[in-house]
Amino acid sequence: MSEEGKIQDIAHISFIDMIKTMITLVGAASAKGILMRNALMTADRISEIDYPTFNDYLKAIENSTNPITRIEGKASHKGESVFGLEKCPFADSIKNYNEVFQGLPASYAEFTAEYNKPGQISQKYRVGGGAGVSPFCSVHQPMRSAFADKITIGGEKIEIYQLGCKSGSGKKGFADEWIRAANVPKDVVDKVLDNHMCCYYIKVLD
Repeated sequence: MSEEGKIQDIAHISFIDMIKTMITLVGAASAKGILMRNALMTADRISEIDYPTFNDYLKAIENSTNPITRIEGKASHKGESVFGLEKCPFADSIKNYNEVFQGLPASYAEFTAEYNKPGQISQKYRVGGGAGVSPFCSVHQPMRSAFADKITIGGEKIEIYQLGCKSGSGKKGFADEWIRAANVPKDVVDKVLDNHMCCYYIKVLD
């Protein structure tokens, strides 16, 4: 039961129900595609930005002017271009829904399994592949990677690799393909996820 007297955020609850309805009406695969494409459309709206150095990029995270920080909150640099995000951007939505319905929709498991399958968008943006732990990852992960397409460091393009994610229950998901591609030891990702909900890698192209 929810706390007595606490006002729930109807926007959070409606969003989660909207995803549930979408899965019911069009199926998990089509629902996944809709959410991922909507996330990419959001990224199309931001302006390009260049940071002279990697340290300037990190400073922009600290002062919350970094475009990625503005959509997901402050990530912390764990060294060697590996980042950890302490709080899921959808944590409050999940919390509000759980307080009312005591659990997320059962269809979310099917959606999450579908999101982790290889696909054109997931391959292009290096997301999913085992790192999806809820339908919200299909919004957050592609959006972050697409935002990165608008960012350069020292005039060089960057790429983001989604390495792993952790569900609210504590279950960790690892994207083995992207971990190998980023050349990051899996135990490093595992350790980051001990205290963070999301782990990713930034590659500066040359």
